[in-house]
Amino acid sequence: MPIPLIVSVFVECDMFDESLPISRAMKCLFVSVLCLSVGATAADAKPKIKVVNKTYSVNATTAQDLIQQMDARGPKGFWAYTDWYVKWTGGCDLSVSITYTMPKHKNEAKLDPELRKSWQSFVTALRKHEELHGAHGIQAAQEIEKSKCADGDSVIRKWSEQDKVLDQRTDHGKKDGVVLK
Repeated sequence: MPIPLIVSVFVECDMFDESLPISRAMKCLFVSVLCLSVGATAADAKPKIKVVNKTYSVNATTAQDLIQQMDARGPKGFWAYTDWYVKWTGGCDLSVSITYTMPKHKNEAKLDPELRKSWQSFVTALRKHEELHGAHGIQAAQEIEKSKCADGDSVIRKWSEQDKVLDQRTDHGKKDGVVLK
């Protein structure tokens, strides 16, 4: 039984008239059985989310060289990349796979203190930006689930377009602090 169902079961236990001569536990058991008998089971579960974190290495010790390495080594020509994939079954069970690929410095201790601080701020902002892309995959799955899996492909196209809009609006995160100084 999914956790959201359990929570709703205990909230709904208060719907009984308190004058009935049965215990609260029995009332809750009755509501649980009632929920299961009307089909409130795993179909009420939210989309399953799987997150994979990948990195690629950089080792430069100047901002300019770090940028050059990220340009050359980054995924699909970007400094970082989020790939999300929504899958659903005929029974409308949804899952979302999100893969974040981020730069990782081999030895931050070799960076001068000012650049190290800038690098850490840069990576934090970059991660936040990529998580916005990941949220689009989750939102797509939730929207598909809400529509009972009707026209999922158009929902995927809609949220993929929102990824492009996000990058245009933020200049790939630069307006939100994805800047290395």
